Amino acid sequence: MATILLDHFYKINALSKEDNSITATVTFDVEHPIFKGHFPDMPIVPGVCQTQMLGEVLSLAYKLDFSLTSAASIKFLSLVDPRKNGTLDLIITSVKNDIGSYNVSAQFKWDETIFFKFKGIYAATE
Repeated sequence: MATILLDHFYKINALSKEDNSITATVTFDVEHPIFKGHFPDMPIVPGVCQTQMLGEVLSLAYKLDFSLTSAASIKFLSLVDPRKNGTLDLIITSVKNDIGSYNVSAQFKWDETIFFKFKGIYAATE
C-alpha cells in the first residue's frame, strides 16, 4: 500500500473498519513544508492532500492499493487550518460494486463542522 503523505504530512491516531464503514482520526504536522507554501501566514490543508489522504486511509483499512477512477462530487466546505483544526475525523462509507471497484462517500469533519465531502469510485488492486 503506497502512502505518500502518511507519517509525514499527517498521522493516524485511530482507525476502525466495520462492514462498509471506516472511521479514522488524523492529526496534521503543522510544521510540514507544505504549509510554508500553502500559505505562510495562513496555512491551510490543500484539497489535493485531503483527497490523497482519503485514498491512503481507504488502502490501509482494506489492505489493498486503491486509485481514484472517478469523482462525481468533491466539495471543500470549510478551510482546514492545521493550527486550529489539527485533528479531524475522516468518515468513509464504501460499497464494492459489480465491476470490483468501490463506490465511496466520505467526509472530513470535527464536531459539527464538515470540511470536505466526497462521492466517487476507487479501483482496488487485489
